[in-house]
Amino acid sequence: MEFIDFRTAGKQASIKALFPGWKRGESVAFLSPHDDDVVLGAGFLIRAVIESGGRPHVLIFCRGDAGYSTPAEKGTIVRTRRREAVAAYGILGVDAADIHFFGVPDLSLMAFVNRKMPGREGVVDRFIRILRTHRVGRVVFASPHFENWDHTAVYNLGMYTAPQAGDPILADLGHPSPVRSFLVYSVWGDFGPAGEKSGPPGADLGILAGEDVETLVRKSLRAFVSQSSVMENTAARQRNRRKGPGGYLELYQQARVREPIDYGPYFARLKK
Repeated sequence: MEFIDFRTAGKQASIKALFPGWKRGESVAFLSPHDDDVVLGAGFLIRAVIESGGRPHVLIFCRGDAGYSTPAEKGTIVRTRRREAVAAYGILGVDAADIHFFGVPDLSLMAFVNRKMPGREGVVDRFIRILRTHRVGRVVFASPHFENWDHTAVYNLGMYTAPQAGDPILADLGHPSPVRSFLVYSVWGDFGPAGEKSGPPGADLGILAGEDVETLVRKSLRAFVSQSSVMENTAARQRNRRKGPGGYLELYQQARVREPIDYGPYFARLKK
């Protein structure tokens, strides 16, 4: 695999192009709105983390209860998709113990992006506890741009909740453990245009992988047997668009989280 910085048109063989300062043994959290999203949008990066000596954790927020294609599947779809997810990520090399299921109903996650509400627990406390327990230094999450309401919720968790894992708050959830960098992946569409919180238009980073890695990702996707009728056209068509000179391309956008204010331009204007 080659790692690309489109801002400098540079390629390198190290994952440090995507994760500056990377060290072996790091933990990376991949936030997946639904069970298959990280395979679709960040399967190459999971393999890259493992091959670079890191440990990927996959956090699956929605339980897949809307993913039945026949009425007969309705009562069993959640259990089925859980088994499929463990098999799919296992193909990529993720240990079953490092897959974290939150069990939120599909198309409802935004209502759970909180700590507590009357009669309902949100996902924030458990999310922060996982980041702290596993000393997660990198967080990778879905784009919010015209994809799915659950994807937007995961984007909000990545942008606004993950940074708080390093803050000296919520002490009962573990010792503060700062996240060093944040990446946004896309599942179905392009990244947001200029002016959105997700940053500049398009991706600024990428991974170029060979046929062997792409074949492994496609094998992982086939493990979601219950979703075959959903993905047979859209997933295949989207993946075929990734192929170009040199291999298959997976794109990322660097998330700009808590950037400090540059006061220089303001003082410069005051001088005028």
